[in-house]
Amino acid sequence: MTSMTVPVVLAPANLTKSLKIILDNTGHRDKTRLIARYNRVLSTQTGSDPQGKATLDQDGYDLSSYMAMALLPIDIHLQLQSNGDTQRISLWQILQDPASSPLSSLEWPAPISDPTIQKSIFLTWMQSSAFTMPKHLLTQTPLENLQHNIATFLLPFLRSWASSSNSDAGDQDQDLLSPDTLPQLIASIPQKWEHYSDFTLLPSNAFLIAPWPTVLKCLVLLDRAQGYKNNFMQQWDQLIQEALHSTHIARKAAIPVQDILRRPKIRPLTGDWGLHNRYKSWIEHDLTLLEHQHIPTTESANGHDDTILTHEQDTTSLTRSNISQTYWSGTCQNHVHYRWSPMFTMFSAGNITEKERIANSKSIFDARDKVVVDLYAGIGYFSLVYLVHAGAKIVHACEWNPWSVEGLLQGADRNHISWKAYQGPAVARSLYSSSSTPQELEQQPPFREKDHPQPTPGKKPKNFGKLIVYPGDNAQWITFFENQAHHVNLGLIPSAEPGWVLGVRALCSNEGGYLHIHHNIRVGEEETFKTYLLQSLRELFAQWKRCEPWSSSSPSSPGTNADCYRPWSIDIRHMENVKSFAPLVFHYVLDIECRPPSHGVTDASCISA
Repeated sequence: MTSMTVPVVLAPANLTKSLKIILDNTGHRDKTRLIARYNRVLSTQTGSDPQGKATLDQDGYDLSSYMAMALLPIDIHLQLQSNGDTQRISLWQILQDPASSPLSSLEWPAPISDPTIQKSIFLTWMQSSAFTMPKHLLTQTPLENLQHNIATFLLPFLRSWASSSNSDAGDQDQDLLSPDTLPQLIASIPQKWEHYSDFTLLPSNAFLIAPWPTVLKCLVLLDRAQGYKNNFMQQWDQLIQEALHSTHIARKAAIPVQDILRRPKIRPLTGDWGLHNRYKSWIEHDLTLLEHQHIPTTESANGHDDTILTHEQDTTSLTRSNISQTYWSGTCQNHVHYRWSPMFTMFSAGNITEKERIANSKSIFDARDKVVVDLYAGIGYFSLVYLVHAGAKIVHACEWNPWSVEGLLQGADRNHISWKAYQGPAVARSLYSSSSTPQELEQQPPFREKDHPQPTPGKKPKNFGKLIVYPGDNAQWITFFENQAHHVNLGLIPSAEPGWVLGVRALCSNEGGYLHIHHNIRVGEEETFKTYLLQSLRELFAQWKRCEPWSSSSPSSPGTNADCYRPWSIDIRHMENVKSFAPLVFHYVLDIECRPPSHGVTDASCISA
């Protein structure tokens, strides 16, 4: 057998479906090769034309009607029987010796559990090139491609480690590894992941389920022992990158609920991550938040190489140097472009249904020539949609995480949206080396501004509105957009309740508008939450919004008390289930229409910039 041969199951056509299900579930079938008639595969391999000619096994089985199913590489520790130009062995013979093959340990349901049936199923070896690959493989089934490539790459190592474990030179970690381990490894490859252009984010347990840590550790140690002559781990990286069509791959972890900056915890695995290449590792899975991380850097003093200064560089602060040396990813959803740095910010793929609702639900989200306030903007999940699809004139976007602010601005650039970004004192000093005092910066906050010309000739011009960005605590900026908004988005989970008061204050005082409140609600507690929400909003409106007093002559007047005012109309117009957040907990968005008693009178302050 050559390195191009693969194990193949030969079975009667009526048993093919049952065998396929068993071998798929156990991770043994090579899904990159199509199941085909044995005669056709044999014809391709030998160059002959056996069509219509009976192919009899030595026991009299007519193989011309059999189907051939390629398997992932396995070892068989039995003497194969010669049948002309080929060698094959029955499934029944394999099952007589539990140590002969990984197939021996499988549970075979009826009808394949019948010994008579098992004697009619055979295992042989054939050229992999004799099988046809699915045309859609590279574009629609990267998982199958990944499984096949990993199996082909690892099998020689598993054989070598199995041989070493039988000698005195065997390594303790390698003792558990052999070709029989391969199906277990293949079965535990992650089935799903998040893919964005050149970046793939794997699940938190990807390649951490035993025995994967042992396998990858052995590859790392083998590289070190050989002085990185063959760069096996580099080959491994390239294999994963090619299968997932990504230059940058990372493993994710849960974002701590208490982290107000919503910083992800990820482990970089492949690709150039700039300043954060030192965090790349396949075998370490503990990674704390990147807080106050410093790396030693050197620079020449006064431009002379003979005078070198060494200092610590904070890799987490938003400086021009760190921005340029950090990996940035991007994606496009519903014709809206987004940008973010995976080391410092997250991309919430699960919010796509809510983005589509903003873009398409004109009855609620018609923001044409209107003002929108996004109190928790992130990288612009909703802010950019309001500008690109909903027709907003101005979007005031607040965001605490400075790296998300930078991603929001880069996203605005990609979408050709003009923007103005205020700078908090700390950020202003780091970006501009300002000599102003903190008090001066707070009184007159500096800002950056960029106007985008309308697009390339030949394309229909799109009159997008303007994005105004406020970094840091949204409460410190409330006076910049108070009494101006027709829509206020409060997209913080598990709860945006701390921002409810800011949403009320931001709404246009004479026209009102909509509050779009995100909240995680446990199953069965929906009505309780809605009651609590409405009561809380009524109290906030009574406190922050000046309303018209009741007329003493009005028949509906509650009395002559001067403190009695006509209340705002506050109604829940829609409650959208966005996604599951945890068992029995769902992420909801509630659209609350809030109108003052004098609704219909336009206030100029509600459309000011």
